Amino acid sequence: MIRLKYYIVDVFAQKRFTGNQVAVVELEQPLDDETMLKIAQEMNFQETSFVSSELNEDGHYNVRIFTPYKEVSFPGAPTLGTAFVIKHFLSAGNQEQISFKLKSGISSINCIRSDSNGSDFISKSKTILLSDQKQPNFGRVFEPVLLSRVLGIAPEEIDTLFPIQEVFSGIGYILVPIKSLDIVKNIRINQERYGWLIQRTNAKLVLAFCKETVDPQHDIHTRVFADYYNIPEDAASGSGAGSLAAYCSKYNYFSSDKVEFRVEQGYEIGRPSLLIAKAQIQDDKIEVNVGGRVILTAQGEILL
Repeated sequence: MIRLKYYIVDVFAQKRFTGNQVAVVELEQPLDDETMLKIAQEMNFQETSFVSSELNEDGHYNVRIFTPYKEVSFPGAPTLGTAFVIKHFLSAGNQEQISFKLKSGISSINCIRSDSNGSDFISKSKTILLSDQKQPNFGRVFEPVLLSRVLGIAPEEIDTLFPIQEVFSGIGYILVPIKSLDIVKNIRINQERYGWLIQRTNAKLVLAFCKETVDPQHDIHTRVFADYYNIPEDAASGSGAGSLAAYCSKYNYFSSDKVEFRVEQGYEIGRPSLLIAKAQIQDDKIEVNVGGRVILTAQGEILL
């Protein structure tokens, strides 16, 4: 009988049982794809990560990520959850940077502890994990009436000061600026129109956002709809926050191309989350970082 250690963590969490749930499975030897998919189905979270217990020959941890339906290349939450497990259970614990090899390439996570007086932007006396995001690409721009029909709101409730646009930073999102928090909360996806739309777009997820927030200490409120990936609504989207940070930098959403902001998400589905997003234009490129807290909620063994 083979015993595999696993860990369940809440990513982008403000406290236990908030944020995005991720299962991380430690592998002493590689597993075949079918077995990893079955384990992901057994866990039944949005993502389950499988990480090698030892560094590979290039000094990286090998990581593969599965939903209950298929392998995926670069979701944000599993990368941070996996880095947390590596730091606390697979390494000496004093690493400030963790590097691993994903299906999409090499990814690095920085472990940052804010200073004790709270002057750090992130938060007072808390350790967060901060990841570099892929260089964003900007795609198609949409008319408000098209997305209003998908979101079940009126066209005039979309903030036309900024474009509705596809942004790709690992995964593609259609970003939709909304005028108020009440409008964002009242969004109800029209499945027929959503299905029609994503058959004609490269980006498959819809991210609606506004500056008005539930918590006055936060800067932006988001909802992410991902039925294409069998996720009606996501509690916390790291890659989405990365795309949003790039968008806010490009279009001076906060009156500057250098942005640092707190993203709240998941309130409408009872999993409030907090993501840290940073972006800045440098030499015609946009540098993007996304991070948050990770909290361990359970650990055990899988028997094969």
